[in-house]
Amino acid sequence: MLARSSRVALLFAALSVLSFLAIGCSDSGAPGDVTGTSEDALDANEAPAFSFFVGKGLTTFQAAGIVGNLVQESNVDPTAVQSGGPGRGIAQWSVGGRWDSDGGDNAVAYASEQKMSVDSLTLQLEFIWYELTNFSSYGLGRLRATTNVTEATVAFQDDFEGCGTCDESNRVAYAEAALAAYGSISYAASYVSQSFPLATTTLKMTAGQIIPSSLTMKNTGTKNWGSSTRLGTTGPRDRASAFADSTWVSSSRLDAVSGTVAPGGDYKFQFDLRAPEKPGLYDEHFGLVEDGVAWFGDPGQGGPSDTQIEVKIQVIASDGGTVGGDEDGGLEAPQPGAQPGDPSGSSADGSSADGADSGGCSTSPKHEGTSGAWLMAAMTMMVLSRRKSSKRKRAA
Repeated sequence: MLARSSRVALLFAALSVLSFLAIGCSDSGAPGDVTGTSEDALDANEAPAFSFFVGKGLTTFQAAGIVGNLVQESNVDPTAVQSGGPGRGIAQWSVGGRWDSDGGDNAVAYASEQKMSVDSLTLQLEFIWYELTNFSSYGLGRLRATTNVTEATVAFQDDFEGCGTCDESNRVAYAEAALAAYGSISYAASYVSQSFPLATTTLKMTAGQIIPSSLTMKNTGTKNWGSSTRLGTTGPRDRASAFADSTWVSSSRLDAVSGTVAPGGDYKFQFDLRAPEKPGLYDEHFGLVEDGVAWFGDPGQGGPSDTQIEVKIQVIASDGGTVGGDEDGGLEAPQPGAQPGDPSGSSADGSSADGADSGGCSTSPKHEGTSGAWLMAAMTMMVLSRRKSSKRKRAA
């Protein structure tokens, strides 16, 4: 008997031949071959695509259902061009439609907004998520309601791809193979909520100010979380953060899980952000890590990526005014459904792939020089009063 990994590899090889015989297209429904990058590069794209959708909170079989469709459409090749047809990219969006023309819903315009190449795998994955979360007709609700890989594959095929000749059995087979190959992700997390602003809003702090903060994440992997599961610094990993204080585990670990969090459970990481004494604009990135084992953003794990959890902070000198949050020093939480950080410019709201509102709040320094302004006004009134008095005396 072949080992499980060998059987999966053979299945993918056989199905790869079939895919070139019948390729779908998101808008046109016209099958045709696609041209793009090498087979090795295509295989390498399947795992990150799978991890991307798991990181967005979908189940492993739902993520596999999407990947099965993308393999059928393009072999997950962001540079794929349908031979003799309009299809482009991993989902084979149509030229003259969702690829470059539809108002508020085309990949080229979205790439321009995000300042990324339209041929980037990351950009196209984010664009799929943008479409799913901003246009209900693309079937995210139906996809989330599925209970197995076949249902998930068909839901994405029908509502998102809208193919003509779909070759449904091929899509399901690809999805099953993807689930077998990538479905056992040990460490993965999806975003639930945060107390600090998204990266689209700069948090303003005075030097030395402390703001109690929190980030809640859901365990979407197969392993329990424990004391070795921590929120750490990234960009680069394990750097000493200028915002660390005594509430942190260390200068590179904001908080560690207390107790056990089973798959499907949530955990709120709690920590202070203490502004450094040096004024300036800081861009902080964080990620989850199973210390001694793996970072959640590693290849083969389910995310979040090292750049997804982000907070931008403007630190001003302590004599330049004060910056307040809530009465207890905290911040108003972002709106439900928002995504952490903002990998695509505005984290999936009306201009990004996550469909989230950029909630949170940004505090502002109090107006400076108020007492000086009142003094100048008073002096001006005195001068005018004296001038009027002199005129009355001369007239008398």
